[in-house]
Amino acid sequence: MSTIDINSESLFLSDDKVFYTIEGEGEYVGKPSVFMRMSMCNLTCIGFTSPDSPNGCDSFISWSVKNKMTFAEIFAMMEKENYIEHLRHNAILKLTGGEPLIQEKQLLKFVEAFRQRYSFTPKIDFETNATLIPSDEWRNVIDVTFTTSPKLRSNGDPEEKTYKPEALKWHARFGSGFKFVINSSDDINEIWEKYVDDKHGINVPLNRIWFMPCCGSRQEHSERSAAVAEYAKALHVNFSPRLQLVIWDKALKV
Repeated sequence: MSTIDINSESLFLSDDKVFYTIEGEGEYVGKPSVFMRMSMCNLTCIGFTSPDSPNGCDSFISWSVKNKMTFAEIFAMMEKENYIEHLRHNAILKLTGGEPLIQEKQLLKFVEAFRQRYSFTPKIDFETNATLIPSDEWRNVIDVTFTTSPKLRSNGDPEEKTYKPEALKWHARFGSGFKFVINSSDDINEIWEKYVDDKHGINVPLNRIWFMPCCGSRQEHSERSAAVAEYAKALHVNFSPRLQLVIWDKALKV
């Protein structure tokens, strides 16, 4: 690929932009991670509203803000904060949002520009709602994975927006992780109907499923985790905490 012009190419980042923390959910829970949060999303998740999460989506306040930044500006910020060295020492680059695949074309350029500038490509994991089919170009990236968080009926958006069988089949074939936010036993029934014993042929393996409690604070996490863990035990899937709430309560970042 030709050299990327980092002064002309850009991305729309969220209000918290890029930050270094510990992954709180799913397969990589506890891993040091550099989060790059993209702005914009194609869902609302308004059904997840709780007293401690009044916007439904726990990162709405951040991703609803658009900060247009050139690749050069992003790299300068990452260098200043020592994020490049964290990535060089095996921290994960988490491409999250919102929905990062809305900006997929530019993200592919960003990853290539990163490789050209720093002579390595970090471990990359996408956080995606699994409504958009990723480009096969990601298969050319040495170490990229996808952590999906498909939205159930309880998220409050119309099913025609949240349930995209072709995108879900792509992720099941790729081996992506599937995180599900659990509100009640109705969510369990829906997961089995639409993702495990599924007429569309998605058939996610049980060892690639993580159940998480629906919560927006440390207190809600404490109140709701035990029931979700029991569901996970009974159905032989993984339980995921929301470690960022356990450690930092309602904070989006530290």
